[in-house]
Amino acid sequence: MQTVGIEKSIEDKSNILILADYSEGNREAIHFAMRYLYRPGSVIHLIQTWQKPNIGLSMVRDLSPILENIATRELNNLKKYLQGRYSMPDDQVKLISFEGGLMTFFKTEAYKSQDWQVVLGAPNYEDFFSSENRMNELVNNVSEDLFILTGLDNSISEVLMLADTLKTSSSNLSVLKKIAISEKPNINVCLSSFFESSDDRERRVLPLIENCKGAKLNFSQIEKGEGQKEIQEFSRSEKSKLIMFEKNLSRKFQNGIKACLDSWLLKSRGIRV
Repeated sequence: MQTVGIEKSIEDKSNILILADYSEGNREAIHFAMRYLYRPGSVIHLIQTWQKPNIGLSMVRDLSPILENIATRELNNLKKYLQGRYSMPDDQVKLISFEGGLMTFFKTEAYKSQDWQVVLGAPNYEDFFSSENRMNELVNNVSEDLFILTGLDNSISEVLMLADTLKTSSSNLSVLKKIAISEKPNINVCLSSFFESSDDRERRVLPLIENCKGAKLNFSQIEKGEGQKEIQEFSRSEKSKLIMFEKNLSRKFQNGIKACLDSWLLKSRGIRV
Protein backbone atom coordinates (compact mmCIF):
# COMPACT_ATOMS: atom_id res chain seq x y z
CA MET A 1 0.00 0.00 0.00
CA GLN A 2 1.31 3.45 -0.85
CA THR A 3 0.40 6.87 0.41
CA VAL A 4 2.16 10.18 0.76
CA GLY A 5 3.17 11.40 4.18
CA ILE A 6 0.47 13.09 6.23
CA GLU A 7 1.61 15.78 8.61
CA LYS A 8 0.16 16.46 12.03
CA SER A 9 -2.14 19.48 12.07
CA ILE A 10 -1.38 22.38 14.34
CA GLU A 11 -4.09 22.84 16.95
CA ASP A 12 -5.88 25.70 15.17
CA LYS A 13 -5.69 24.02 11.77
CA SER A 14 -7.70 21.17 10.31
CA ASN A 15 -7.20 18.24 7.97
CA ILE A 16 -9.80 18.20 5.20
CA LEU A 17 -9.96 15.02 3.11
CA ILE A 18 -11.69 15.09 -0.27
CA LEU A 19 -12.50 11.67 -1.71
CA ALA A 20 -11.49 12.19 -5.33
CA ASP A 21 -12.71 8.72 -6.31
CA TYR A 22 -16.13 10.37 -6.68
CA SER A 23 -14.86 12.37 -9.63
CA GLU A 24 -18.06 14.04 -10.83
CA GLY A 25 -18.49 15.86 -7.54
CA ASN A 26 -14.89 16.82 -6.81
CA ARG A 27 -15.17 20.51 -7.67
CA GLU A 28 -18.32 20.90 -5.60
CA ALA A 29 -16.62 19.10 -2.72
CA ILE A 30 -13.72 21.56 -2.97
CA HIS A 31 -16.09 24.51 -3.05
CA PHE A 32 -17.92 23.27 0.06
CA ALA A 33 -14.67 22.56 1.89
CA MET A 34 -13.22 25.99 1.16
CA ARG A 35 -16.41 27.86 1.95
CA TYR A 36 -17.50 26.08 5.13
CA LEU A 37 -14.64 23.96 6.54
CA TYR A 38 -11.42 25.80 5.71
CA ARG A 39 -9.64 27.80 8.40
CA PRO A 40 -6.37 29.71 7.92
CA GLY A 41 -3.65 27.10 7.72
CA SER A 42 -5.94 24.14 7.07
CA VAL A 43 -4.51 21.38 4.90
CA ILE A 44 -6.55 19.99 2.01
CA HIS A 45 -5.81 16.32 1.27
CA LEU A 46 -6.98 14.88 -2.05
CA ILE A 47 -7.10 11.08 -2.23
CA GLN A 48 -7.44 8.93 -5.33
CA THR A 49 -7.30 5.15 -5.00
CA TRP A 50 -6.16 2.64 -7.58
CA GLN A 51 -5.98 -1.16 -7.56
CA LYS A 52 -4.00 -3.79 -9.40
CA PRO A 53 -6.04 -5.88 -11.81
CA ASN A 54 -6.48 -9.46 -10.68
CA ILE A 55 -5.64 -10.97 -14.06
CA GLY A 56 -2.14 -12.43 -13.93
CA LEU A 57 1.33 -11.37 -12.83
CA SER A 58 2.59 -10.21 -16.22
CA MET A 59 -0.35 -7.88 -16.70
CA VAL A 60 -0.05 -6.62 -13.13
CA ARG A 61 3.54 -5.57 -13.76
CA ASP A 62 2.49 -3.76 -16.92
CA LEU A 63 -0.66 -2.03 -15.67
CA SER A 64 0.18 -1.04 -12.10
CA PRO A 65 2.44 1.91 -13.02
CA ILE A 66 -0.10 3.00 -15.63
CA LEU A 67 -2.92 3.01 -13.08
CA GLU A 68 -0.79 4.84 -10.56
CA ASN A 69 0.14 7.45 -13.18
CA ILE A 70 -3.55 7.96 -14.03
CA ALA A 71 -4.36 8.52 -10.35
CA THR A 72 -1.45 10.95 -9.97
CA ARG A 73 -2.46 12.86 -13.10
CA GLU A 74 -6.06 13.22 -11.91
CA LEU A 75 -4.87 14.43 -8.51
CA ASN A 76 -2.54 16.98 -10.07
CA ASN A 77 -5.37 18.29 -12.26
CA LEU A 78 -7.58 18.64 -9.20
CA LYS A 79 -4.79 20.40 -7.30
CA LYS A 80 -4.35 22.80 -10.23
CA TYR A 81 -8.07 23.61 -10.13
CA LEU A 82 -8.01 24.14 -6.37
CA GLN A 83 -5.00 26.43 -6.46
CA GLY A 84 -6.30 28.34 -9.46
CA ARG A 85 -9.65 28.98 -7.80
CA TYR A 86 -8.50 29.61 -4.23
CA SER A 87 -4.78 30.51 -4.46
CA MET A 88 -3.77 27.75 -2.07
CA PRO A 89 -0.01 27.39 -1.42
CA ASP A 90 1.65 24.06 -2.17
CA ASP A 91 2.22 23.21 1.49
CA GLN A 92 -1.53 23.32 2.16
CA VAL A 93 -2.50 20.87 -0.59
CA LYS A 94 -1.45 17.24 -0.15
CA LEU A 95 -1.99 14.49 -2.73
CA ILE A 96 -2.58 10.87 -1.73
CA SER A 97 -2.30 8.24 -4.47
CA PHE A 98 -3.26 5.06 -2.62
CA GLU A 99 -2.95 1.49 -3.83
CA GLY A 100 -6.06 -0.28 -2.54
CA GLY A 101 -9.65 0.61 -1.73
CA LEU A 102 -10.91 3.51 0.35
CA MET A 103 -11.97 1.19 3.16
CA THR A 104 -8.39 -0.07 3.37
CA PHE A 105 -7.08 3.49 3.56
CA PHE A 106 -9.44 4.27 6.45
CA LYS A 107 -7.76 1.48 8.42
CA THR A 108 -4.22 2.82 7.96
CA GLU A 109 -2.30 4.50 10.77
CA ALA A 110 -1.90 7.57 8.55
CA TYR A 111 -5.68 8.00 8.61
CA LYS A 112 -6.47 6.78 12.12
CA SER A 113 -3.84 9.00 13.76
CA GLN A 114 -5.47 12.21 12.53
CA ASP A 115 -8.68 14.15 13.01
CA TRP A 116 -10.44 14.67 9.67
CA GLN A 117 -13.28 16.42 7.96
CA VAL A 118 -14.15 14.15 5.04
CA VAL A 119 -16.03 15.46 1.99
CA LEU A 120 -17.44 13.80 -1.13
CA GLY A 121 -19.91 14.87 -3.79
CA ALA A 122 -21.97 13.41 -6.64
CA PRO A 123 -24.72 14.56 -9.03
CA ASN A 124 -27.49 12.78 -7.10
CA TYR A 125 -28.05 10.09 -4.51
CA GLU A 126 -29.08 7.52 -7.08
CA ASP A 127 -25.60 7.86 -8.61
CA PHE A 128 -23.87 6.92 -5.37
CA PHE A 129 -23.62 3.40 -3.96
CA SER A 130 -25.31 0.66 -5.97
CA SER A 131 -24.14 -2.11 -3.62
CA GLU A 132 -26.52 -2.71 -0.72
CA ASN A 133 -23.95 -2.34 2.05
CA ARG A 134 -21.57 0.25 0.59
CA MET A 135 -23.17 3.21 2.40
CA ASN A 136 -22.90 1.50 5.76
CA GLU A 137 -19.35 0.44 5.03
CA LEU A 138 -18.29 3.96 4.11
CA VAL A 139 -19.88 5.73 7.08
CA ASN A 140 -18.78 3.12 9.62
CA ASN A 141 -15.19 3.17 8.40
CA VAL A 142 -14.82 6.93 8.03
CA SER A 143 -15.73 7.42 11.72
CA GLU A 144 -14.86 11.13 11.39
CA ASP A 145 -16.93 14.17 10.44
CA LEU A 146 -18.37 13.26 7.02
CA PHE A 147 -20.09 15.63 4.60
CA ILE A 148 -21.89 14.11 1.58
CA LEU A 149 -23.05 16.57 -1.11
CA THR A 150 -25.42 16.08 -4.01
CA GLY A 151 -27.02 18.39 -6.52
CA LEU A 152 -23.78 19.94 -7.79
CA ASP A 153 -24.98 23.52 -8.15
CA ASN A 154 -22.84 24.99 -5.34
CA SER A 155 -25.86 25.62 -3.16
CA ILE A 156 -27.46 23.74 -0.28
CA SER A 157 -31.23 23.80 0.08
CA GLU A 158 -31.64 20.72 2.33
CA VAL A 159 -29.49 19.36 5.15
CA LEU A 160 -29.84 16.05 6.94
CA MET A 161 -27.85 15.61 10.15
CA LEU A 162 -27.63 12.34 12.04
CA ALA A 163 -27.40 13.30 15.73
CA ASP A 164 -25.95 10.11 17.21
CA THR A 165 -23.30 11.80 19.38
CA LEU A 166 -23.82 13.31 22.83
CA LYS A 167 -23.37 16.82 21.47
CA THR A 168 -22.51 18.68 18.30
CA SER A 169 -18.90 19.81 18.22
CA SER A 170 -18.15 23.51 18.18
CA SER A 171 -16.57 23.20 14.73
CA ASN A 172 -19.71 21.58 13.30
CA LEU A 173 -21.94 24.16 14.98
CA SER A 174 -19.83 26.76 13.20
CA VAL A 175 -20.33 24.95 9.87
CA LEU A 176 -24.10 24.80 10.40
CA LYS A 177 -24.20 28.45 11.41
CA LYS A 178 -22.42 29.50 8.21
CA ILE A 179 -24.75 27.36 6.10
CA ALA A 180 -27.83 28.69 7.88
CA ILE A 181 -26.79 32.30 7.30
CA SER A 182 -25.71 31.96 3.67
CA GLU A 183 -28.11 29.30 2.35
CA LYS A 184 -31.15 29.49 4.68
CA PRO A 185 -31.84 25.77 4.06
CA ASN A 186 -34.16 23.27 5.65
CA ILE A 187 -32.12 21.44 8.29
CA ASN A 188 -33.47 18.02 9.27
CA VAL A 189 -31.99 16.59 12.47
CA CYS A 190 -32.52 12.89 13.19
CA LEU A 191 -31.96 12.23 16.89
CA SER A 192 -30.61 8.88 17.98
CA SER A 193 -32.89 6.64 20.00
CA PHE A 194 -30.56 6.92 23.01
CA PHE A 195 -31.94 10.41 23.71
CA GLU A 196 -34.83 8.91 25.63
CA SER A 197 -36.05 11.72 27.89
CA SER A 198 -37.38 15.10 26.88
CA ASP A 199 -34.59 16.71 28.93
CA ASP A 200 -31.95 14.76 27.02
CA ARG A 201 -33.47 15.78 23.71
CA GLU A 202 -33.77 19.41 24.77
CA ARG A 203 -30.10 19.57 25.79
CA ARG A 204 -29.14 18.00 22.46
CA VAL A 205 -31.14 20.34 20.24
CA LEU A 206 -30.74 23.71 22.00
CA PRO A 207 -27.23 24.43 20.62
CA LEU A 208 -28.54 23.60 17.14
CA ILE A 209 -31.46 25.97 17.53
CA GLU A 210 -29.17 28.73 18.77
CA ASN A 211 -26.69 28.33 15.92
CA CYS A 212 -29.03 27.69 13.00
CA LYS A 213 -30.98 30.93 13.00
CA GLY A 214 -32.13 31.72 9.50
CA ALA A 215 -32.69 28.06 8.63
CA LYS A 216 -35.84 26.02 9.05
CA LEU A 217 -35.15 23.31 11.64
CA ASN A 218 -37.02 20.01 11.77
CA PHE A 219 -36.37 17.39 14.46
CA SER A 220 -37.30 13.72 14.44
CA GLN A 221 -36.12 10.64 16.32
CA ILE A 222 -34.79 7.39 14.90
CA GLU A 223 -36.34 4.30 16.41
CA LYS A 224 -33.94 1.39 16.76
CA GLY A 225 -34.57 -1.35 14.22
CA GLU A 226 -37.18 0.63 12.25
CA GLY A 227 -37.15 2.40 8.90
CA GLN A 228 -36.71 6.15 9.17
CA LYS A 229 -39.53 7.93 7.36
CA GLU A 230 -37.78 11.30 7.36
CA ILE A 231 -34.66 9.87 5.76
CA GLN A 232 -36.65 8.13 3.03
CA GLU A 233 -38.49 11.34 2.22
CA PHE A 234 -35.25 13.30 2.25
CA SER A 235 -33.71 10.97 -0.33
CA ARG A 236 -36.61 11.53 -2.75
CA SER A 237 -36.16 15.29 -3.01
CA GLU A 238 -34.39 16.56 -6.13
CA LYS A 239 -32.96 19.63 -4.39
CA SER A 240 -29.26 20.14 -3.69
CA LYS A 241 -28.49 18.48 -0.37
CA LEU A 242 -25.97 17.85 2.34
CA ILE A 243 -25.88 14.81 4.63
CA MET A 244 -23.79 15.36 7.73
CA PHE A 245 -22.38 12.71 10.06
CA GLU A 246 -20.39 13.73 13.11
CA LYS A 247 -17.29 11.95 14.33
CA ASN A 248 -18.35 8.75 16.07
CA LEU A 249 -15.80 5.95 16.49
CA SER A 250 -18.43 3.50 17.70
CA ARG A 251 -21.05 4.14 15.01
CA LYS A 252 -22.59 0.99 13.57
CA PHE A 253 -25.79 1.50 11.65
CA GLN A 254 -28.81 -0.45 12.79
CA ASN A 255 -31.08 -2.07 10.22
CA GLY A 256 -33.74 0.64 10.35
CA ILE A 257 -31.60 3.53 9.20
CA LYS A 258 -29.39 1.25 7.12
CA ALA A 259 -32.18 0.30 4.75
CA CYS A 260 -32.95 3.96 4.06
CA LEU A 261 -29.38 5.10 3.53
CA ASP A 262 -28.11 2.22 1.43
CA SER A 263 -30.17 3.36 -1.55
CA TRP A 264 -28.43 6.74 -1.72
CA LEU A 265 -24.85 5.99 -2.48
CA LEU A 266 -22.96 4.30 -5.23
CA LYS A 267 -19.83 2.24 -5.31
CA SER A 268 -16.53 4.09 -4.86
CA ARG A 269 -14.99 4.58 -8.27
CA GLY A 270 -11.32 4.10 -7.52
CA ILE A 271 -9.19 3.63 -10.62
CA ARG A 272 -9.16 -0.05 -11.49
CA VAL A 273 -9.46 -2.47 -14.40
